[in-house]
Amino acid sequence: MVFLATTLPGDSGEKPLGSFVYAMPDRTSPRTALSTTLCPSQSSEEYATRVAKILATRMDRPVYVGSSIKSEQLGLTVEEEMEGVRSIVDAVMGRWMSEWGRYSG
Repeated sequence: MVFLATTLPGDSGEKPLGSFVYAMPDRTSPRTALSTTLCPSQSSEEYATRVAKILATRMDRPVYVGSSIKSEQLGLTVEEEMEGVRSIVDAVMGRWMSEWGRYSG
């Protein structure tokens, strides 16, 4: 389970749940993942779904991703947004691989 949030100057300490997405690998097509939104929030649903599908495909495991990130509010370019997704996925995968390595062997 992963929860993603951002803070901007002037934000309060509390963050709304945003979107909550479940994704799992598609057994009939290994390069894709299936997802369903459990708790929708229009402004963050696409971002949560994208990250959930990438993680489910790479981990080959079901995942839950919560996200209150509103990329349009941050004023990011497409390249900056993609770099953010890449950084998140790399950080989660690095942590997951270090934990998984402890138990596999």
